[in-house]
Amino acid sequence: AQPDAQAQDDGPAQPWALHYLLQDREDPSLLVPAAEVWQGRGAVTAALGRRMEHAQEVLLTGLGFAARLFAPVRASLHDPRPQAAFFSSQEAYTFLREVAPLLEESGFGVLAPPWWNRPGMRLGARLRMRGTPGAEGGVAAGLVSFEKLVNYRWEIALGGETLSRQEFEAIVALKTPLVQVRGRWVRLDPDQIEAAIRFWEKSDRQGEIALLDALQLGLDAEQTHGLPVDAVEFEGWLRDWMQRFTRQETPELLPVPDGLRAQLRPYQHYGYSWLDFQRRWGIGVCLADDMGLGKTLQTLALLLHIKQETGQLPGPVLLICPTSVVLNWAQEAARFTPDLTLLVHQGINRLQGEALLAAVGRVDLVVTSYALVRRDAATLQQQAWYGVILDEAQNIKNAATQQAQTIRRLPARIRLALTGTPVENRLTELWSILHFLNPGFLGSQQSFRRRFALPIERYDDAGAAEALRRLTAPFVLRRVKTDPTVIQDLPDKQETKAYCPLTQEQATLYEAVVQDALRTIAQAEDLQRRGLVLAMLMKLKQICNHPAQFLHQIGDSYLPDGDEARSGKLARLVELLEELLAVGDRALIFTQFAEMGRLLRTFLQHRLGSQVLFLHGGVPARQRAESVARFQSENGPPIFILSLKAGGTGLNLTHANHVFHYDRWWNPAVENQATDRAFRIGQRRNVQVHKFVCMGTLEEQIDAMIERKQALAENIMGSGENWLTELSTSDLRDLVTLRRDWVE
Repeated sequence: AQPDAQAQDDGPAQPWALHYLLQDREDPSLLVPAAEVWQGRGAVTAALGRRMEHAQEVLLTGLGFAARLFAPVRASLHDPRPQAAFFSSQEAYTFLREVAPLLEESGFGVLAPPWWNRPGMRLGARLRMRGTPGAEGGVAAGLVSFEKLVNYRWEIALGGETLSRQEFEAIVALKTPLVQVRGRWVRLDPDQIEAAIRFWEKSDRQGEIALLDALQLGLDAEQTHGLPVDAVEFEGWLRDWMQRFTRQETPELLPVPDGLRAQLRPYQHYGYSWLDFQRRWGIGVCLADDMGLGKTLQTLALLLHIKQETGQLPGPVLLICPTSVVLNWAQEAARFTPDLTLLVHQGINRLQGEALLAAVGRVDLVVTSYALVRRDAATLQQQAWYGVILDEAQNIKNAATQQAQTIRRLPARIRLALTGTPVENRLTELWSILHFLNPGFLGSQQSFRRRFALPIERYDDAGAAEALRRLTAPFVLRRVKTDPTVIQDLPDKQETKAYCPLTQEQATLYEAVVQDALRTIAQAEDLQRRGLVLAMLMKLKQICNHPAQFLHQIGDSYLPDGDEARSGKLARLVELLEELLAVGDRALIFTQFAEMGRLLRTFLQHRLGSQVLFLHGGVPARQRAESVARFQSENGPPIFILSLKAGGTGLNLTHANHVFHYDRWWNPAVENQATDRAFRIGQRRNVQVHKFVCMGTLEEQIDAMIERKQALAENIMGSGENWLTELSTSDLRDLVTLRRDWVE
């Protein structure tokens, strides 16, 4: 079906022709015009080396069927050798819209004009947005607000051409559904004509809006005033800005801040520059890198850059994280960015009320926990924060909780979310995080559930999924370890410390053991003293691991409910395991104590719902081999707990790419041997090693000593804890005395 030049010469009433052809069912590209069929000799027609039996009968039979559906075809059959039907634009519109689908369902091939179903070849709307002149430089320099940055204008378009109201009314006056606009045929559906008439009556066709509203409008423009949106065009500086915002162009890489005591890897350099680009425009974003890719370092680099750029941060920044991670942030900030002043808001002796607000005003960064933000909300909401940063942002995945509502009410100019799992179970979790970052951008939770969550989760709606991806992708920077830009830059083995607090129960037990043991040790001599020191160290290790281990509460009737709250180490281990299991990683967990291994196995199976293997010295050789084989199988259990002596050497466990040292042997060589169960020939992924340290305890002190003397560590500390027995009572007291600042 196509406009027919010959018919147009005969007059404007019938400018369309429907040409008849035979099409080979086995080779649809083989088409024979009706004229050639009629020229054939009776029953046989030849085309491109193919013989077609009874071709003329087949053609007439097909035309007879089509004639029952479309009058112009019926009229064409008055010709003894019909080759085409001619009809008006109204009839062409009827054929293309109503008859052609029926013919296709009946097995006919219909070759419609290419523009018929092409987007933009019908009546629609076009959105033009232009950045306010001079706003780009003003915002970048912090001179203007983020309101009224964008001028927008809606237009009517037909066939890709913008129409004025006068042109639109002239085309409508033709009263034909197929019209030519500047040399191209386009369709004019009656329902769209009505929508366009309503469009001209609207008063919001142009105006000025904030940048975030412009993003929502531009990224989500599918329909307006009942018309499909054919195009969104950005003009002026906004066009270049959108290229960078949607990551079609790489943002300009910033220089690494002076005083950053770390080397940024290329993907981290990009991430830190991306974060700064977004914060300059007041846009809240989510850094969703995989565990171990350095979200903490990129965030600290950003804060240091802002401070150096302006001489000081425009205001204090509040960083909220799980209780078990507060100490990690304090340690990492002191290590990488010592120029940033820091306040740790934690513990029963933390500052309150006016004293807290006064202290906040003197620092760059305040680190606290989700639990304390909820508890101290009345004070924290009085502070005008420059920024609020959420680490492990999945903690606000339930938007209806008091915790999430309290955090959303914190006043801040910039907002940042850090998480390796932006969506754990439901898409509404993503809505909650983005609602914190940019309130209202994704609409209400009810409308989000109706438009995206239900269609995608229940019906696997590809269109809804693509619309959601288009809306959210610019706000989320997600890199995984297998990305080509990341994996070639990662070290083969990456070691990190997991700093954990003691709970109140652990702290009470710890101090009681220290006081009693030191009193006895001070009066003992030689071999007896050595034995007492080692016994004290053993007890303190057990307390740092879990009170149930020290109190010997782990038996066949042991119930793990609530144990997460009794141990800072166990709470942190669960958080890390949940994150790595969510992305399909697998882990080895080393402990010196079979008793602790049993607790971990019971608890983790109960808490995570995953099977956990456990290998210790009492496991028979055959069962030991079976456990290793199961873990190394493709679909084996994701977690393998091993006692250090039984599993620290001689095993090949390359299906794990995470190694946890739950309690420390304080001998780097021994720990490295254990790590090498995963980091060895046959390992195809980078290995992350997590070493647990309880802050304020002997574990922190000994870890610091090992770090200072790493080169001599194997010689100095080559036999477990034996070297500690040589310390004087005074040095021993300094080593084991609890520093209460780090107690929950």
